[in-house]
Parts: sequence; C-alpha cells; structure tokens
Amino acid sequence: MTTRVVRSGHPRAIRRRIQLLTAPILVVVLGLGSAACDSATPRAASPAPSSGTDSSSGVTPGPGAGGGTEGFHSPVTAASAPSQPSAGTSPSAQPPAASPMPTAAAPSPPSPATAYDSAKFGFAAKGLRGEVMAFVTTSQVDDALARLDFAAVSTIAFFSLEAGSTGGIRKDGRWKIWTSAPVDRMIERAHASGTKVVISLARFSWSPAQTTTSATLLASAKARARLAAELADEVVRRGVDGVNVDFEPIPRGQKANFTDLVRRIRAELDARRPGLQLTFDVVGHFESYDVAGALKVGADAVFLMGYHYAGTFSTIAHATAPLDGPRYAVIDAIRGLRKVAKPHQLIVGVPYYGHLWPTASGALNARTTGRGFDVLHENARTIARERGSTYDPVEVVQRSVWRGRSCATCRLQWFQLYYDDARSLTVKWKEFRRLGLLGTGIWTTAFEGTSGDLTKALRAVWLAGE
Repeated sequence: MTTRVVRSGHPRAIRRRIQLLTAPILVVVLGLGSAACDSATPRAASPAPSSGTDSSSGVTPGPGAGGGTEGFHSPVTAASAPSQPSAGTSPSAQPPAASPMPTAAAPSPPSPATAYDSAKFGFAAKGLRGEVMAFVTTSQVDDALARLDFAAVSTIAFFSLEAGSTGGIRKDGRWKIWTSAPVDRMIERAHASGTKVVISLARFSWSPAQTTTSATLLASAKARARLAAELADEVVRRGVDGVNVDFEPIPRGQKANFTDLVRRIRAELDARRPGLQLTFDVVGHFESYDVAGALKVGADAVFLMGYHYAGTFSTIAHATAPLDGPRYAVIDAIRGLRKVAKPHQLIVGVPYYGHLWPTASGALNARTTGRGFDVLHENARTIARERGSTYDPVEVVQRSVWRGRSCATCRLQWFQLYYDDARSLTVKWKEFRRLGLLGTGIWTTAFEGTSGDLTKALRAVWLAGE
C-alpha cells in the first residue's frame, strides 16, 4: 500500500473542481464532440492548491483524502461504437443473477437499536433502520435545499469549518456560508423533518504545510481548549446538534493529543447541553488514531471513510470503495475497527463517485497507464449508458470499459471507469446492516445528480416501511 492509499476516507477525495470539470470531460469521453485530437480538446484541470482548499471558494470538499486530476489528459473516443472486452477478457463481463455477500464476513451481531444513545442518534424516531449521515459541502447547500431527501437522512454534516493552528475556527469563506441564510433554511428544514445537523470540523495533514499546522494545534493544550470551547459555543449559537471532527490523518506524535481534543470537545458540549452528538472520522488505514481511546473519552461513534481506496495514485484499476477482494478493502477496515470499537459505534461512509483511468488493456483490474480522474455518479451513469457496464461481484462495483483516442498520443487507448451504483450500494448497505453497524454516511448526496436512483436504493435499505 502506498502512503496515498492511506488517505482513503471521506470527503477530501473529491474536490469542488471536479464538479466544474465533468461537463467538458463527458463531451470528450462520450464522443459527443469532435473526435479530432487537437489543442482545443478539453483537458483535466490543474492540480488543486497545496493547502487543500479550492482556490475559488476557500472550500475543501469533505472527508476523503486523495483525488485530483493532475497530469492526465481527457480521453477522446473513437467515432465508432465502443468496443467492450469479451467475456474471456473480463471476469465480470457476465454478472451473476444475484449479488453475493462477502463470504468471510463475521456472524451478524445484535441490532444497534438496543445499544445506541437515542438522544444523540435519533434515526429510529424518524423511521430509519440506522444512522444515515449525509455530508453537504459549502458549495452544495442550495442543492440540498432543492433535492436532498430529508426523510431518508438522520444527520446532515455541514462540511466544513476549519481549525487554525492556535485553536480558533477560521473565519474564512466557509464561515461566511455557514452563517448565511441558506444554511439557516437548511437547518430549519432538517429539524422540521427530525434530522440533526452537525458541524464538520476539518483539519488536513496531507502536505508538509498542513501537517505543521495540525501538529502545532494538537501539541498545544491551550489551543485544544480554545478549539473545544469555540466549537461548543458555535453549536449552541446556531442551534445545531453536535460536531463531527475530521482530522486526517493525525500527525506523528499527536495521537494522544487528538484523543485529548475529543475529550475536551465532549466536556464542552456536555457543559452546554447534554445529548449533543460527537463523531470523528478516520481514513481507511486508521493507525494514526487512537480509536478506542477517543470513544472511551466521549466520542459517540467513529465514521470510517469507506472510499478512495483507489484513485490517481493507483497502479491497478479497481473500485474506489471495494467491499472485498485481493487488495485492502472496506471489509478489512471494518474488521480492524471492530477490534477497538463496538458495532453500534461504527458508521461507514460510501462514495457517490468513481474513478476513470487509461489502462493497458480492457481486462478487469488492468494496469493503469495514467492517473485518471474522479467522476461524479451522475456523470458515471451517463458514461455507462453510452459505453455499457459490467458488475464485479468481488469488489462490488460497476465497471465501464471502452477504447478511444488519447489526447496525449492520438492513438487508440483502453479506458476503464469503476463506480458505485444503486446495485453495488445496496449490497454494501445490506452488509453494514447485517453486521449490526450503527449506520452509513454519504460523500456526498449532491454527487448523485437528478436521477434519484441512489436515493431510491437508500430508502429501500434504510427507511423502515419502504
């Protein structure tokens, strides 16, 4: 595993620029524009700023590390119909009639409904079978007001506010949106439907500069105390329901200090109003966190970023959220977490996006020949309609494969897109329920687009009576 794979997790993976990119990318991928290879061909965007924020809005879109589109030219397809690999080339070309569950999964434990704190997780009161946490980034508030199915969501995590090196909450572009009228309306809508709203507090350590800031904050008891108090005050001021702490990963030597920060946040929340929710996020390789310690000192649950296990860093094309398989997968992370956390303390997030690579062949899990780029579900769905798709029951993922012309060489090239759809997500959600986990999370609902197919699948698994 590379260090980039350790970044598997939630939000961070998909930057807001992807939303700006996907329209021109689709034109080329689907062959809707000219098949000529020239300087006018749309290309992937330049790398995001090293600070981890969107240069236009100061927004980093959510839990999930990695991602990016740098270093890869968007593919141009051939004018002819796509050539799909034969059944002999691709093991997943003929999907089974039913989606098998992972055979190595542990026996089903008792339902979390008897163990979770109903004052902090109110999903049962609104008719849900488990916690469903939806992340809404600063750029997605209007989309949430227009399209989010509040009935199928138990907690909305506003992503995000950012912590500074001295412990204060940064009063930047995110803060401006957090204090805006649209967020007022989102909170009102959520509360009217029995849905909680929490502040997602972000602090990334994926670059040397970010790591220095995070370490400076965590190493200072004064800064930790200030941050905990400011967060609790803001929860009360806005009338919301708790905090989601998204520090990823924890800098070396700061594990105990992060646990102390969680303890301080719990104490400050309890001092303001008992029953406020407190969760923290971990990446796929969660060794930098003291998960058991953070739960012991007051966190109500841990949110596993069950995505970005593949991306621009991958040498093999495969699922961004593999449930199982030969490589490190979501089920492996769940097994590890269950050694230090109870099932009713575990929420597993899923991605509403996938990843597309140029590859050496059309075979399943072929070698990648470029970094590729993330593709939102609404655009992956469009590509699959044009190119066709097959289902891999091992990783539990949809895959589209075709040959087209690369802008880099103007030669025919294989391309592969791996993404989650209603079928794959249903299998994953049913497995989370079978394991007795507290629930799931979504990064992010806005990535679904207008189809409603993922929302329908979500309701079928998690909403009682559906």
